[in-house]
Amino acid sequence: MSLVSNGMTAALFAALFAGLGADSAGTADMSGTPPSGQDQPIDRWLVARSEVADTLTPEQRLLTDALAAPGELGVLPDRGVESAGATWRLVRRDGASSVPLDSVFADSGSGTIVYAHSYLRFPSDRTVRLEWGGTDCTRARAWLNGREIPTGSVTARFGAGWNTLLIKLVAGDCPFGYHAALASGDGAPAEDVRVQASRPFGDVRTGPDDWIVAADTARIATERRWRDDRLYAGLAVGLTAWGRGSVSDVELELRGAVDGRASVSWLVPGRPENVAVPVRLDRVEPLLAAGRIDVRLRWADEEVDRSVTVVGTPPIASERLALDGWNSVRRGNAGASPTGRLPNAPGLTMEGEWRVPEALSGHAMVLDAEGAPADYRLNGSPAPAVDGTVTLCSPCKQGVRLRLSATSTGPWTAMPTVRIADGAGAG
Repeated sequence: MSLVSNGMTAALFAALFAGLGADSAGTADMSGTPPSGQDQPIDRWLVARSEVADTLTPEQRLLTDALAAPGELGVLPDRGVESAGATWRLVRRDGASSVPLDSVFADSGSGTIVYAHSYLRFPSDRTVRLEWGGTDCTRARAWLNGREIPTGSVTARFGAGWNTLLIKLVAGDCPFGYHAALASGDGAPAEDVRVQASRPFGDVRTGPDDWIVAADTARIATERRWRDDRLYAGLAVGLTAWGRGSVSDVELELRGAVDGRASVSWLVPGRPENVAVPVRLDRVEPLLAAGRIDVRLRWADEEVDRSVTVVGTPPIASERLALDGWNSVRRGNAGASPTGRLPNAPGLTMEGEWRVPEALSGHAMVLDAEGAPADYRLNGSPAPAVDGTVTLCSPCKQGVRLRLSATSTGPWTAMPTVRIADGAGAG
């Protein structure tokens, strides 16, 4: 327990300064810890109000960096000191995870922008669930160690040493505030984590070594997928990288599943990605009946096994097929493009190769490229899109090779898919 000046007892100190406004000069910045096995509220914060142009909508206010240099990604505030163009004051919520900002900023109204920052010290690299979000209609964004994270319940990787959590709030026409807590579980107790508002002495924001976290639940995709020369179902496994930089060359393997492998060339820290891992169509129902599957992750010198819950329904035989196996060409080298990684500018090249499986033999097939504007080539020859489609073969013969190349002429909103042009449900 921290020592208190002037002979105050700890109990008296807590009684005097437990309120939200306990930020007067000389107040100690003690850090609390919960009883063993309980969740830990993040209950010590530095908060600052900031301003942007009055003409911006609430959503634009949320997306606009309202701090001066080094901005939202680099700010490391200290109590009572101007940092990033704002002065930061202490808010303590001893043992409570909720922070009602209406009590801190009495004149706040719709559109008010407030930043809240906390330092969290972990004794070792650890995976912990972070529960956070805005109150009611309060808009919110958050950054862990300078990396943006999704709202809600986030399974995050924290590093040994000091980690930083910054939350940005934009008030609406409702109670203004937010909540944040570290949830115990998964063999990762939170009770030995130190929460601190004021900037620690020395190094801060250490961040974890590169690590990949798999989501608890994987879902069978509703559409059939085509990769190489086979139709299959896709099991969407959610992955999130955590570290000081992007994590490259990640491999996934479904333990005990034939052909159940996939790879991702890179993952951006803090940004969840759904990776489609192939599952033979005849193995979907047994997998759903079992309800779980073991996933093995490999990257660099690491190998991690994780058991995940499997949900969903078997894909139906429809006229549309998801097309897997596109590669992004970067600096003249081809590398597997992560799921959901779409070309966002002209001049980016995607390519891949497929062979017609038996189930599609005899049918006419087109590439639906409406959301993927590009100059297409098929087997080395120009293949212009007509009304958003590129003819692949008609009729198609089993084993015929389809080598596609697409150089984007604008941002893509969706990956190309294959449509069976002469009837639904083939195969």
